[in-house]
Amino acid sequence: MNDDDIQQIFFVECDEALEATEAGLNACRAGTHDAETINAVFRGVHSIKGGAGAFGHQALQAYTHCFENLLGDIREEKVQLKAEIVDLLLLANDLLLNHVEAARGAGEAPDDADLI
Repeated sequence: MNDDDIQQIFFVECDEALEATEAGLNACRAGTHDAETINAVFRGVHSIKGGAGAFGHQALQAYTHCFENLLGDIREEKVQLKAEIVDLLLLANDLLLNHVEAARGAGEAPDDADLI
């Protein structure tokens, strides 16, 4: 197995993490704000961040770091998970998908400055 094969596994894992993150955020939107759901969302973003760093996808890693920080604040109850925060997190997840696609080679990294 070479580096390209390993990176392809990373992208498959990204797809799975994005799906799990979206499912968790949709559960939050529906009113499920328990620690297990928040932790699942956090783990998805954290997993993508780790792989992005390992493969040198700097824009993806920087973006997921900010996303992860907000999720960490939610986990630690520094930020209350209100409807507008869930909406923001869903937008962040959409942008995360765009970052993953750019890392795959489907164009430039998206402009994330306004969302960050």
